[in-house]
Amino acid sequence: MKTGILGGTFDPVHLGHTGVAEAATKELGLDRVMMMPVHIQPFKQDRRTASAEDRVAMLALAVARCDKLEVSTYEIENEVVSYTYDTIRALSERHPEDEICFIMGSDSLMSIDTWYKGAELLGLCSFAVGLRPGDDRAAVEAKAALLRERYSAEITLLQEMMLPVSSTQIRELVERGEPIYGLVAPEVEVYIDEHDLYL
Repeated sequence: MKTGILGGTFDPVHLGHTGVAEAATKELGLDRVMMMPVHIQPFKQDRRTASAEDRVAMLALAVARCDKLEVSTYEIENEVVSYTYDTIRALSERHPEDEICFIMGSDSLMSIDTWYKGAELLGLCSFAVGLRPGDDRAAVEAKAALLRERYSAEITLLQEMMLPVSSTQIRELVERGEPIYGLVAPEVEVYIDEHDLYL
């Protein structure tokens, strides 16, 4: 089975997240994508940060209509600082028959070799990279080529562009009482409103 992993805070999950997951699914023939929210330490929370329960609930609503997307609470259940290397290694041991593909944005690719055990991570799985409008594709391609040469990394740049939206932008819009229609799934928009999130 080809399994994609898309990690993030998902505070809140938006159409850019689900869009890049679905693009990776289509372009790389993934059988499923596990949307994996990270654990947030209590001392990092502020009044506008949704709880783990809220973030998981919004994710479940966002992927309900997406056949191959699912929610994984692996990192939240660990309740520790989550390093991508540790997560991918653990999932590889738990699902040794799976081919794992880590899905990320271009900004993450540009710094991945500086991450915790980044060199080892680049050899653990393949990578799918989403680009946003305005990205310097040549620079991203050059970085991918360097990582392939230096670490024998398997990296694919997705053709479908990511939507230019961020969770920070959505939280700020909600706080100002402005609409977020078209940025998140309708069900997520309703959830945010009904639970008074980000106010």
